[in-house]
Amino acid sequence: MNCIQEGLILTKFFEKTKQRLSTANGENLSVKFKIPDVHICKDDIYIKQTFILVKYLDIGIILGQPFLEVIKPFKVKTEGITTKIFKRKILFAFNEKPITKEINLLKALSMFKEHSINLL
Repeated sequence: MNCIQEGLILTKFFEKTKQRLSTANGENLSVKFKIPDVHICKDDIYIKQTFILVKYLDIGIILGQPFLEVIKPFKVKTEGITTKIFKRKILFAFNEKPITKEINLLKALSMFKEHSINLL
């Protein structure tokens, strides 16, 4: 899922949700709210997404599977994820330098046409 750390966004944009979310190791995350109309803007292109607000998220924002589904096909490079939207090449730079293992996994998944994003 797309996630935002609770406390970064004003409460007037929240909606209550019953959605549940857990970490990769199965630990439940504290989720009570979502923001349904977030527009991710890059080079004058807007991508509408929904975000879940998560308490105690170690990183401020995570762009997850729903975002990757919208921008596929994409390529993964050391500096970030590239894609073409409306015939324009767009780079979504990594906030921090990811480790080689994470980049290699994204590169491998980006080569598959079907169902690969679900593996993330």
